[in-house]
Amino acid sequence: MADQASILIADDEESFLQSTGELLRLEGYEVDLASDGQEAACLLDGQVYDLFICDIRMPGNHDLELVRHAQTQNAILPVILVTGYPSMPTAMQAMQLSVIAYLVKPMDFDE
Repeated sequence: MADQASILIADDEESFLQSTGELLRLEGYEVDLASDGQEAACLLDGQVYDLFICDIRMPGNHDLELVRHAQTQNAILPVILVTGYPSMPTAMQAMQLSVIAYLVKPMDFDE
């Protein structure tokens, strides 16, 4: 039997972090949560993840440095960016970093 896919979610909005983590656990995923960039970087350094869901605007992710760090740890790690503050500059940065999705909060879980 294959191992469960593991997901890291990094977001400083506690309600989004907890609710999204719980919804993904109910779908059968192993989920780790980080409330800032420093905590997420430590988790990324210590474990291999199958997916990284990251808030754009949070402490420790200035200019998407956390996403860059994640991709140096695992060049093929799929990254989904989420934001309550969509902008053209962050969308352009996301494309340059090979982010697989750019989602705007609040979002429908099925997205």
